[in-house]
Amino acid sequence: METSSQSTSHSLWPRQIGKIRTFPFESDFFNVTCHEIFVQDRPIRYVDSTPLSYGRLTSLFDKEPTTIPWLETFKPDETLVDIGANIGMYTIYAAAFTGCRVFAFEPESLNYAELNKNIFVNNLHDRVSAFCMAMANDVKVDYLNLGAFGIAYSHHDFSENTWANDMKWGAKLTRKDARLRQGCVSSTLDTLIESGVIPVPDHIKIDVDGLEHQVIAGCRKTLENPALKTVLVEIDFTSPHADSTIDLMTGLGWKYSMDQLRTNRSFILPIELIEDLRRNKRDGLNYIFFRDDKYAVTFREFLANYTPPWPLPKK
Repeated sequence: METSSQSTSHSLWPRQIGKIRTFPFESDFFNVTCHEIFVQDRPIRYVDSTPLSYGRLTSLFDKEPTTIPWLETFKPDETLVDIGANIGMYTIYAAAFTGCRVFAFEPESLNYAELNKNIFVNNLHDRVSAFCMAMANDVKVDYLNLGAFGIAYSHHDFSENTWANDMKWGAKLTRKDARLRQGCVSSTLDTLIESGVIPVPDHIKIDVDGLEHQVIAGCRKTLENPALKTVLVEIDFTSPHADSTIDLMTGLGWKYSMDQLRTNRSFILPIELIEDLRRNKRDGLNYIFFRDDKYAVTFREFLANYTPPWPLPKK
């Protein structure tokens, strides 16, 4: 049965989820319930699995406010490497909306299966290739320590347990010393490019919950390649490697925009607050690194017309 619902998203920038069509997707060998949205008349689908995965859909334009505008700068002949793709929210959006080529890496088994379902229901196998592997600073076989064994969960660690404390998921809990493990293989991005598995990308997204310094160490040659245009890195300020990661990127000639960092889903961050968070190792932010100043202009113009969709309650 086909149904439709109105998202509770309240994004006030031009992109809004709007009506979500829910329908049964059927093929010769695979059937599943899908959610479908339309963005400028382009259909984008995500399979129906759990309340968490549905929440990722309804918050697609709001949770990370500058990620979608960044993805929409891509051209059809460009390539994105999505490291830590999870169930593929941004992988699918980039390929379906812009027509770009995407190589997506997700080591956790349930998320990887969901990622492939999302590729299938969007008929994107010619544009999206998914790999069930971790990206790191070495090529090896080891274990993935899970944040939780469930679809769309995150905070998985490859080869080490970086947690300082137990992880709370609402009313649920994963204990630091009782994490489930899955067998896993890793590679470096430089290795995959040098071996011809994937081309030098135009854009890279790195979202690996505190292990971004290892991924970056494994793609130093790629970061020095002038063909690479932008790199989004979710930087965890609580990590002892946060400052050195930012310094490494800027030392290689990459720039970032304070306007982009200030664009938050709840309020426009004062520069002083960003500096305080980094200095006191609290929270974290997505940094979008670039060489061409046209991206700085994009983020400045976006912030000038932006209204936070999840405003904090007034005191």
